[in-house]
Amino acid sequence: MDVYHQAGHNTIWNYESLRKDNAGWGIIFSPVNLKSEKLVAIDSEIKKRSFLDPQFYMPKDPKSKLSTYGFFPANLKDDFQTSDFEVAKTQINKLCIDFQLRNDFKYVVIPTRYFKVLPSDYYEQFSDYFINPFLDYYHSLMTDKRILLTVIVKQVQLMNDDSRYELLNWLTGIQGIDGIYLIFENNFLTKQIKNSEYLFNALTFIHALRSNELEVHIGYTNTEGVLYSIADPNSVSMGSYENLRQFDVNRFNSSVKGAPNPPNPRLYSRQLFQSIDYGYIGGIRKLYSQLDTLFEDSRYKPLMFKPEYNWHFTKPEPYKHYFLTFSTQISQLPSFVTEKIVFLKNSFRSALKIFGEIEAAGVNLDENSNGSHLNFWLTTISMYEKYLREKL
Repeated sequence: MDVYHQAGHNTIWNYESLRKDNAGWGIIFSPVNLKSEKLVAIDSEIKKRSFLDPQFYMPKDPKSKLSTYGFFPANLKDDFQTSDFEVAKTQINKLCIDFQLRNDFKYVVIPTRYFKVLPSDYYEQFSDYFINPFLDYYHSLMTDKRILLTVIVKQVQLMNDDSRYELLNWLTGIQGIDGIYLIFENNFLTKQIKNSEYLFNALTFIHALRSNELEVHIGYTNTEGVLYSIADPNSVSMGSYENLRQFDVNRFNSSVKGAPNPPNPRLYSRQLFQSIDYGYIGGIRKLYSQLDTLFEDSRYKPLMFKPEYNWHFTKPEPYKHYFLTFSTQISQLPSFVTEKIVFLKNSFRSALKIFGEIEAAGVNLDENSNGSHLNFWLTTISMYEKYLREKL
């Protein structure tokens, strides 16, 4: 299973991490954050290992750098409306394919648009405006690039059996695509997902797509990417800022004014499957004798552990440390599902034991730093094991 960088603000961090640390396999490029001419100029060897997220999520809104991409719908016509797809769909999809082929990305990605509430003719619109014209033009070309279809799965779709089965039946019935660029949209407020039923449904959804011989590349994941690995996706993602670890359509909405509250810097521990608020590190150092074992060695660790280091969410070191340690963690997972399940169950239990030791030492971590998601993840694995047994 591969790991892709979910690019966003400061794409240079992802690029440097990939080139200098060999962290991850490639980059999922973000047009809203990177001007077209800068993307075109990126090293071709990097682009051959990467793919583009066309980001048609809000087709009327060419926010920020999206205005530099000729294929983006609102750049073809002022005051672009949904009805304009009927006239412009062939041109839009042609331009989108041509751009991806000129840049020689690993995959060619079919875009999708975002709906807050899905219309009754959602599948018809998706096919008519994107899938069919995209495939029609693609098949007129002499190229063997594999095709990914962008799919946003809403929380209500994943949690409702009928909606989930309907979506799966539709996706597995589409002819001419090779895989899914899969985005789970949810409204959980904690940094890690703490809902076993949701996670179980995500795993079975991934498993169903893979069982139908579709590639699955999961975007906008936090460290639950480790858990998703037991359903055998082809890749998960890792992002720097939190809006790259959980899908939020406001990233593409020009009407959303003002910057969000800046997050506290966090440092990822591979051993604990947790990013810990930097404000606890001093307390852990004084109260817990095994601090150095909690955070893996990297070229960035010595600098961050100097007393004079100025922790701030704009500093690259915590993110590059995360990219390196998380991608290494994924690469070292066992290959076979049964072995992976045993390994992760043991690893999660070991992490919970260490969290217990840290708490016993007097460090009172908050719910976004204390590993409390791991009990939910262990429960999810048990649910998934039962599901697999019943499938035999």
